[in-house]
Amino acid sequence: MRLLITNIATLTSRKDAIDRYIKAYRETVDFMYSDPAALKIYAEFAGITTEKAKRIRDSYFTKASVSPDEITGLDLIIPDAVALKFTAVPLTKTQLAELIQIPPRK
Repeated sequence: MRLLITNIATLTSRKDAIDRYIKAYRETVDFMYSDPAALKIYAEFAGITTEKAKRIRDSYFTKASVSPDEITGLDLIIPDAVALKFTAVPLTKTQLAELIQIPPRK
């Protein structure tokens, strides 16, 4: 699970920086899963073989799991948030749309 979060003041005042960050993050993820050089870099950094690096990446850190473009499991998380009293009532679709803002791919 990975979550990138900011506050509304930063989101409005530094939107260009956030958009650039997400663009670079997406490019990095794309590189990690498309270029064999990425496996070599990771293997050298971790002190493991490229075969082990590939197995770790593909088994434990799938591209979908590190992608910033999708949030899944809200149908499970929201009832838990209410039950655990993190929120009094489930968020509406409008509230969720305001809370979760994923910059589009350009």
